[in-house]
Amino acid sequence: MRSLYNKILSISSKKQSEKFIYFISFIESSVFPIPIVFLMIPVQLVKRHRAMAIGFFVTVFSVLGGALGYYLGYFFYDTIGAKVISLYGYQESFISFTNSITKEMEFWIVFFYAFTPLPYKLLTIGSGFVQFNFWIFIIGSFISRSIRFLTISFLIWKYGEGIKNFIEKYLNILSILSLILLLLIFFIIKYLF
Repeated sequence: MRSLYNKILSISSKKQSEKFIYFISFIESSVFPIPIVFLMIPVQLVKRHRAMAIGFFVTVFSVLGGALGYYLGYFFYDTIGAKVISLYGYQESFISFTNSITKEMEFWIVFFYAFTPLPYKLLTIGSGFVQFNFWIFIIGSFISRSIRFLTISFLIWKYGEGIKNFIEKYLNILSILSLILLLLIFFIIKYLF
């Protein structure tokens, strides 16, 4: 992963780099193994003035790719979806995910999984497989992915190279802490007001 990241750094200034990460963002949501955030950051550092726009379009293409993953799980799980899950060794995680979810919590499950560093493709294919409401899936994914990608984009735009090492080193921890904060806010609002 690190060698691929270094290659991305070297091509980040090229004219087609944005189109490349939008394409990767789309396929990462259902079949590609490398999280898009590791490819997005170098392009944003080179094109810092466009960091927020890049983050927005990465979000849009990620959710569109998530829709593809949803349909792979919904209509083609036996022929394609199961092969993707197996290819990456997610069989146990997939079984655990699909057995533990309830329809009443669809939005929050989507929101949680789309925000965390857990593989988004597991959520997309799993949501289709258990037949979550498609629009709840799309809305939950868009809100959650927007918060994740646009927060990183804002930090890159505001602080540039100085924030890069910090984000790379603590990305998973930052994602989990942000999620815990959001969940605390949700529970406070729900149970105290």
